[in-house]
Amino acid sequence: MSRILLLDGQQRNVLSCVRSMGENGHEVTVGSHKKDALCFVSRFVKKRFLYTDPEIKPGMFIQELIDHIKQNSYDLVLPFIDATTRPMVENQDSIKKIIPLLLPPENAFKLAFDKAKTFRLAKRLNVPMPATWFPESMQEAAEIAESLKYPLIIKPRISSGSRGLKIVKNFEEFNKKYAKTDNEYPDPIIQEFIPLKEAVGFVCLYGKDRKLKAYCQHQRLHEYPLTGGPSTLRETILDDRLTLYGTRLLDELSWQGPAMVEFRVDARDNTPKLMEINPRLWGSIALHIAAGVNFPELILREMQGKPCKPILPYKTGQRAKWLLPGEILYFLANLRHGKIKPDALKWWGDNQVLDILSLDDPMPALVMVKNLFKSVFNLKTLRHSVFR
Repeated sequence: MSRILLLDGQQRNVLSCVRSMGENGHEVTVGSHKKDALCFVSRFVKKRFLYTDPEIKPGMFIQELIDHIKQNSYDLVLPFIDATTRPMVENQDSIKKIIPLLLPPENAFKLAFDKAKTFRLAKRLNVPMPATWFPESMQEAAEIAESLKYPLIIKPRISSGSRGLKIVKNFEEFNKKYAKTDNEYPDPIIQEFIPLKEAVGFVCLYGKDRKLKAYCQHQRLHEYPLTGGPSTLRETILDDRLTLYGTRLLDELSWQGPAMVEFRVDARDNTPKLMEINPRLWGSIALHIAAGVNFPELILREMQGKPCKPILPYKTGQRAKWLLPGEILYFLANLRHGKIKPDALKWWGDNQVLDILSLDDPMPALVMVKNLFKSVFNLKTLRHSVFR
């Protein structure tokens, strides 16, 4: 039995890791900056660790984390979101003095986190990508946009998910949308719009020796918001091109630890085009665990020096669904556009697992329902959720 600390217990992807590690006999402690974190009530959690919001005070979070690790003898600590991963990467030398970590070098992490640098690297390595421009001012952005075909994408250099991303239909609305994004996320890039055939991802783990240890691939079947956001339904696939392009990027970065490389398959030429590198554990990890690639367990084995095959086989056709509230919001968003998607509400299936709902561990779902009721009475939150 190992003692595991999983951070970001308010996140649904952490819940699947809590359950898998608990089922494998490990003692699991969950950390979060939220008192009502859904993972806190999982029956697989032994202890809870409440810390300062790392988004607001990353320095205080790191100090609290170091103090907590010193007081407890852990075999593994895993961050799951940008707000915890980034300060841990930046302070990994200090943390490694008290516990082993499997995180990428700081320079590699920052390059992957910055989309402008990521796409410059992809261009140099001949990884397929959208046509991309890197304006250095509003005036230069307007001059570039005046001669381009529409629609275009305005994409922040540094952000998570679809935050700040805007689709521009014509030049008349470009300046207003670019200025709005630039105000919140300085120096955004401009990209051609890729007609979607499939949204796909390559997820992987690189070891301490900077070699690929395991991978899995998936296709997004549903996502919310509809214009691009977290996947609400996904399925494992196998496409050798994703492995080729994903490893080409990460090998160049001398990567260590987990990462996800996202692609959009172009409907015009059937080529997967790079969207971003997610330099940490990802939101759809429940799918990959269900398909046979238990990334948290593999990270633990790597930290303990236990052997692991370079590439693990996994089950294709496996599905994972974020039913509550993800697929419900997906259903409502389609309904607003006159489309009925009844499959979004289907919670059963032979090859399907649910991110949160579990008869074997029901309390997290109840906490999620309680938090949803809170949002119903918060009009600003409700409006943002439904009309994104």
